[in-house]
Amino acid sequence: MFFTPTFKSRFELLTLYFGVSTFIVHASLIFLLKWEWLSPQYFPKNLFGNPFSALFSPFSSLLVYEVYLLIYYLRKSYTKSISKQLEIMALILLRNCFKDAGALTEAPNLLLKSELIKDLSGFVVLMLLVWAFHHIDASRTEHKYALSERFVRLKDQMASLLMVVFFGLSIYSFSSWMIDLFRYAANPTILDDPSHIFYKEFFTLLTFVDVILLLSSAKNLKNTVLIIRNSGYVLATFLIRISFSLLGWERIVILVLGASIAVFMLWISRRSVFLEAAED
Repeated sequence: MFFTPTFKSRFELLTLYFGVSTFIVHASLIFLLKWEWLSPQYFPKNLFGNPFSALFSPFSSLLVYEVYLLIYYLRKSYTKSISKQLEIMALILLRNCFKDAGALTEAPNLLLKSELIKDLSGFVVLMLLVWAFHHIDASRTEHKYALSERFVRLKDQMASLLMVVFFGLSIYSFSSWMIDLFRYAANPTILDDPSHIFYKEFFTLLTFVDVILLLSSAKNLKNTVLIIRNSGYVLATFLIRISFSLLGWERIVILVLGASIAVFMLWISRRSVFLEAAED
C-alpha cells in the first residue's frame, strides 16, 4: 500500500498542502507577535523572533516527504537510499540557514562566529558530495547480482516496518513537541531543538535496519567488495546519526565525514580492478 504510485502521488500532494498550511500559520503567529497581539513568553524566539523563521515550517514538511522517498527507494536500491540520506541532511542544514539568517537580521552579530556560517558551509560541502555521489552512480556500468527471494522479501519487510515506524514516529514526535511548546512559558528548558526531533530516533532505527540487511546480503552476494561498500554505507548512516548529538563545527565535520565515506565507498567499488575480480 505504501509503495504504490497512487499512494506516493497522494502523499506528495498532502505534503504540499501541509507545508503551505504550516507556513501560513507560522508566519501569522510571527506577525501577531510583532504587533504585540500575542505574548512572547509563550513562543521561543529562535522560531518566532523574525519573519524568516516561518520558512522553517515548509522545509520541515518537505523533509517529511524526503524521508518517505528514502524508505521508498530502500526496497529498490541501497545506493539510491543512501543518496536520499545525504540529500535529507543537506536539506536540514539549508532549513537551519533560514532560521540562522533571521537571527542575524534582529541584532548585530559576528558572521564568522554565527550558526549561519557553520550551517551554510556544511550545506555547500554536502551538496558537492551529493553531486559527486550522483555523478559516480549515474556513470557506473550496471552489474546485476543474483539475490535470493528470501533476501528480496526481507528488504520489503524491513521497508514496510520502517514505513509504519515513520508515520507513527512522525505523529508522536510532532505531537510531543507541540505539547512542550504549549508548556514553554512554564518551563522553557523542556523544548527540544526542532531540528533534531524525529531524526535521532529514525536514524537510530535506520542504522539497525541497515545492519540487518548487510548481514543478510552477505549470504546472497559473492562480491566481497560490494559487501565492504555496503558496510561503508552503514558507517555513513551511523555518523549521520551521531551528528544529531553534536553542536557547532563538530556536527558539520561528522556530517561531511559520513557523506565523504559514502562517496568514497561508491567510487572505490566501481574501480575496474574490483569489477573484473567480481566477474572472474
